[in-house]
Amino acid sequence: MIKKKYLVISLWIILGSMSGLIFSIFYGKTDIYIPYYHNISNVLERTSPSVVNIWTIKKWRGWQEQSNEFGYKYNRQVIKTGFFPNGSGVVIDENLIVTNFHVIRDAFSQNQQLIIENHSGKTVLAQILGFDTDTDIAVLAVIDPIDLKPFKIRKNIDQLRIGESVIAIGNPQGLGQSFSMGIVSAINRTFQDKKGNFIQTDASINPGNSGGALVDDKGRLIGIVNVIRSTSGGNQGLNFAIPIDTVIEVYNSITDR
Repeated sequence: MIKKKYLVISLWIILGSMSGLIFSIFYGKTDIYIPYYHNISNVLERTSPSVVNIWTIKKWRGWQEQSNEFGYKYNRQVIKTGFFPNGSGVVIDENLIVTNFHVIRDAFSQNQQLIIENHSGKTVLAQILGFDTDTDIAVLAVIDPIDLKPFKIRKNIDQLRIGESVIAIGNPQGLGQSFSMGIVSAINRTFQDKKGNFIQTDASINPGNSGGALVDDKGRLIGIVNVIRSTSGGNQGLNFAIPIDTVIEVYNSITDR
């Protein structure tokens, strides 16, 4: 009788543990490595809705060919409007996005409109909530809700190790959301012209990736892509991200959390 009782209790414990694990899988709350769930394709699918492309609406004077009623062609100056890719951003909270300040600097100084594009191509206007120039971090808020999924944050960032696999997600050269894989090449990198320390990675990063995500192999956000050290302006394997603990500290300060 006693053995049967212990058997029943053991079965309930096992079933409860399995139920909790399954629940965690569906809601992305587990840090346990699960082969199918943490398959790279599934990681990319889960993290894609958490990264946005940032565009600016710019106006400029340009020449346009026109013709009069007699068919005579001539050129005249007109005001043109167009969308220009600025960089990338990551979703931290519902409808709130973190990016680099240098991504939106011109939009701020020239009073230009900012457009957020999500992973499915839907766009919405955004406004600047605040920024910190020392750490090069800015916070944006979308005007109208669209499909955005807040990132799962890696909380034990202090345990990040050199050699860990990472994925960079962003909008390189304005081509659209792209993914590249690499490793953590170094941690606690510092620069004379920049405040704080940085995560170095060899994941391919190019102009347009700025403000995008650096995630670990479980899809947890570990940093915000910030700077490329290059003689050509493109990727040469010397790429750096702001650690997520610094990002969250500045984010909380800007949003009064």
